[in-house]
Amino acid sequence: MKEKSRAFEQERPYAPGAGGLSPQEMREFLASEDSIWLMKLACLDDKGWPYIVPIWYQWNGEAFYAVGRKYNLWVKYLKADPHCAICVEELAVPPMGGNRKVTAQCLAEVIDGPCVAEGSKWLPVANEMAVRYLGPNGVELLAPSHGWERYLVKMTPIDGGLKTWQGADWHARYFEPGQRPDLEQNRRAPG
Repeated sequence: MKEKSRAFEQERPYAPGAGGLSPQEMREFLASEDSIWLMKLACLDDKGWPYIVPIWYQWNGEAFYAVGRKYNLWVKYLKADPHCAICVEELAVPPMGGNRKVTAQCLAEVIDGPCVAEGSKWLPVANEMAVRYLGPNGVELLAPSHGWERYLVKMTPIDGGLKTWQGADWHARYFEPGQRPDLEQNRRAPG
């Protein structure tokens, strides 16, 4: 498997530089060809309990898309209550990784399905994900399942509901005044 590129470098945990992802860094993290992170989707089950599942996703710059099988419970739950949350994270911390993460509160909408691949809206999304997650022959590997019914689900972040972070450090809001002057100074600096 090829080594993942990182948009962010940090010498060690708590070294300077941790903070939110820029729009370009977020795009690279979520949608580049080497972005094979799983999305953790959280919703409520039919008894009101949190339900979390790791799934493949596609990001188009405005919303997350996922393809669910006909009997996936998470699709059933989102059809009943569209409120959900997602988390995409890089587990490796500095200096081995960027510890990047994106979280969002979203509203889900079923766009297509359940239906088979032919003429569906889910197939192009599934093909893109198959190439990203499985490699150049991903479309070919997906083909035997074209007759199996699926849904295409769109998850749109609510206003102010999308958060990003990279690096191994705490945000300045978690400290008492004077406890981390280096972060307070960066917070006051323009830009």
